[in-house]
Amino acid sequence: MRLLLAAAIVLAASGCGGHATSTAAPPKPKPPIRVELTADSHHPRVGKPWHYEVRVTSGGKPVAARIHLQILFGGVPVGQVGRHRVAGGVWRETLGIPGNPPFPERAKGIRLVFEAIARAIGQTRKADYWIVVR
Repeated sequence: MRLLLAAAIVLAASGCGGHATSTAAPPKPKPPIRVELTADSHHPRVGKPWHYEVRVTSGGKPVAARIHLQILFGGVPVGQVGRHRVAGGVWRETLGIPGNPPFPERAKGIRLVFEAIARAIGQTRKADYWIVVR
């Protein structure tokens, strides 16, 4: 009988060690980021100012982000617009003013895609905006 009792105690004690239980809830997943790209129109004019804006949000609130802007032709990058860090989740810029070249004549009539790729809170998303330069 003592032998059975001792074996039961040994078995019970061996199953108790090394397993801590946690009552803390797992961290909530971060809401996905959203990237919105808007502009004056889908038809910028050669040599004229054209304003655009990129907004990066998560859960409806602006988030700090890195934004890469480029122009694509047939899915292939053909023009680098810039790389920017934004603390407040918004980047605004006007092409065609001093310091920012306008759309060139050789782009006239060609369907292009203006693309914003945003990285924030460990996520990457993009927004595309088609344009045909006039």
